[in-house]
Amino acid sequence: MEQDYLTFYTATPKFTHAPGLAVMRSLMARLGDPQRRLRFVHIAGTNGKGSCAAMLDAMLRAAGYRTGLYTSPDLTGPWERLRVDGVTITQEDFARVTRLVRQAAQGLEEPSFFEKLTAAAFVWFAEQRCDIVVLEVGLGGRLDATNIIENPAVSVIMPIGLDHTAVLGDTVSAIAVEKAGIVKPGCPVVSAPQVPEAAAIIQDRCREMGAALHEVDITKIHPLSRSPAGQWFSYGGMEDICLALLGPHQLENACAAIEAARLLGLPETDIRAGLAGAKWPCRFEYIPGRPAFILDGAHNPHGAAALAAALREYFPGRRLPMVMGVMADKDWRAILALMEPLASEFICLTTDGPRALPAPELAAAIRSVPAVAADSIDQALALCRTREGPVCAFGSLYYIGYFRERIMEGQQ
Repeated sequence: MEQDYLTFYTATPKFTHAPGLAVMRSLMARLGDPQRRLRFVHIAGTNGKGSCAAMLDAMLRAAGYRTGLYTSPDLTGPWERLRVDGVTITQEDFARVTRLVRQAAQGLEEPSFFEKLTAAAFVWFAEQRCDIVVLEVGLGGRLDATNIIENPAVSVIMPIGLDHTAVLGDTVSAIAVEKAGIVKPGCPVVSAPQVPEAAAIIQDRCREMGAALHEVDITKIHPLSRSPAGQWFSYGGMEDICLALLGPHQLENACAAIEAARLLGLPETDIRAGLAGAKWPCRFEYIPGRPAFILDGAHNPHGAAALAAALREYFPGRRLPMVMGVMADKDWRAILALMEPLASEFICLTTDGPRALPAPELAAAIRSVPAVAADSIDQALALCRTREGPVCAFGSLYYIGYFRERIMEGQQ
């Protein structure tokens, strides 16, 4: 792809104008409002959005639907966020729809990175005549670029915790107000298990909008068995469900996807097939080898708590070598507090971008176990290969995707 098409996105700041949907609406109007020709499942939340989206996409494809899937962030490049029937957009198509968005944006107040990319996704999904698009919110919900859609088939709100507090608010209740902003009048809503203050906000919003609320009942989730190949559970009348995604937190994510799939009218056979075949890289992903790796994009305390619980369940009583790289504006000290008790040592990395926490600063903050700062992903991987596995690499998805690429290259 020509470099200028990529920099149209990457050279754009995260925020280019005052919060609001006016710029996005103007941009889409110039493009002919392709989103109005599409049917959506809209997914918000702090963690688990991408996993739920991947599972729903797999279920819908199993049922024979032509699906669009829009997720964020990406692991290796922005085009990776756009998929139809499980296949990433080609570089040629990405360049072409980018050209359309760039032309439409001329003369407007500059759209943000995410607004430009969301516009490109809507154009492409409409061109591809998708039957339904699984659409993940980028940030928050109420003022997110994806929230210009009308009348989603189902809205899903995944677990809400503290993240992006500088933008969304510094309490769970304040953040829940933003996430619940995706609820539309009369459109059904699924909620994953929530802390009480978030649950109350979602319930109030649904009542206000006349939207039927379907909450995942955690008392009906029954884990049965697990292995690095998958896990089995029962939920709400479905027995012996096979889930390809690992980690106890994925059971709740899967049940939210099941509730949404039922509202969409999918038969149980296709729900089962989707859960058994769903793939979502770098979300408690187990890669066998010498050493084996566990990769997870846990980049906030909520995600780190889920990762820690999964490690305790799969590797009880063991401390693992860990690779960590995070953004400085995340609550990385809280992440460390959750992960240090499970680590035998840390290999610290500096992720890409100006927000990255320098590896030496991260290493210096680790006191209970040995910690070193690696100069590069390749050096970190070289250190990992001298350790007994498995090695757990976690943190910002802006490094973990490249880390995964290098692991896979080394196994070829």
